[in-house]
Amino acid sequence: DAGVDIFHCSTRRFWEPEFEGSELNLAGWTRQLTGKPTITVGSVGLDGEFLQFMVKTDKVAQPANIEGLLKRLIKEEFDLVAVGRALICDPDWALKVREGRMQDILPFSREALKTLA
Repeated sequence: DAGVDIFHCSTRRFWEPEFEGSELNLAGWTRQLTGKPTITVGSVGLDGEFLQFMVKTDKVAQPANIEGLLKRLIKEEFDLVAVGRALICDPDWALKVREGRMQDILPFSREALKTLA
């Protein structure tokens, strides 16, 4: 009974295709090739990718529109979505998204990582 139940496909930017000429990201390709469920993650809910916020200490990631993410989820490109940094700054992120309160989501900044130390 050993084996994989779900693949967690972490990338820097979930919206970027894994291969040139394809719209699928890593989670999409993994799901297509294995038939197993996948989780996508990578700058979910943020308007930029991880490294730009780690290099510039004063840079803040604003909440991003998740329409593209939802369309891909509905198309079953992947099965679940993981959220990382957006939750560090705003533990109520998922609740706010569910309630359509995108304007209330708090932005991510490098300073927020200090709360984890």
